Amino acid sequence: MKPHARKTLYLLGLLLGLLLSLPYFAVSANPKPAPVHAETANEEADDTTLREPAALAELKRATDFLVALPNFRIKASVAYDVIQEDGRRLQFEKHGDISMQRPNRLFVEVHLDDGRHRQLWYDGKTLSFTERSRNLHTQVKAPPTIDATLDMLEDLFKDPMPLADLLYSNLNPLTELAFEADVVGDSLVNGKPCQHLAFRGETVDWQIWVEQGPTPFIRKLAISYREQLGTPQYVAALDLWETPESFSDELFTFTAPPDSEWINMLVPRPRQSLAGGQP
Repeated sequence: MKPHARKTLYLLGLLLGLLLSLPYFAVSANPKPAPVHAETANEEADDTTLREPAALAELKRATDFLVALPNFRIKASVAYDVIQEDGRRLQFEKHGDISMQRPNRLFVEVHLDDGRHRQLWYDGKTLSFTERSRNLHTQVKAPPTIDATLDMLEDLFKDPMPLADLLYSNLNPLTELAFEADVVGDSLVNGKPCQHLAFRGETVDWQIWVEQGPTPFIRKLAISYREQLGTPQYVAALDLWETPESFSDELFTFTAPPDSEWINMLVPRPRQSLAGGQP
């Protein structure tokens, strides 16, 4: 393989981990409805009893609040499992900072526990990426909205992205794809009183901790991948939420680092955005 090709593959790998990796909520972006068999129709009719209305209402309160925010900044700490070929479970960490201004501004910075340092800029026209620890960067043409750009990234990497899903303008699928929903109870997350919610989807279980009171920020989420070997888990603590009136234009403006090497990258044609926030 030519050196340029190796670097291109490396850059694709770094972008896969950029938006906090966003290991995945593990449902495709456009899930096909499962066929309903006659013998299970009655069971599915009874499944409404598994969806606790209070849990769904609290989730909707949090997601409605989030999509109504025109600007926000999140600082997150993520721990995620990687199951090895011999069955061992290894845990890794990353810390990230996400600033978003609807409908078309985004900045992401991630520090991984092995020392890697990555950044992403989106200004409504262009996606720019850097791998600071390797002194590499690239830019690609992007769709005009955050929703469509996240869809493009998901198409590129073929993996849904949990924290990125919270950036969509429509988070209704979080509720729609849960066939079980429960209120676990009151919980403290970094000293913040929260409501602990638990949900079950087709292939994953996920938990969300919603801050109590007038600002229902999502303070923590945990995802368990039931159909993957070893049931790996992804846990993100959203340590800081800020809601400034605006951000400076400079935050979303990319300038190549000194002596950084440009890498070409191909991306798929953007698809129509149907919905985000899918577990």
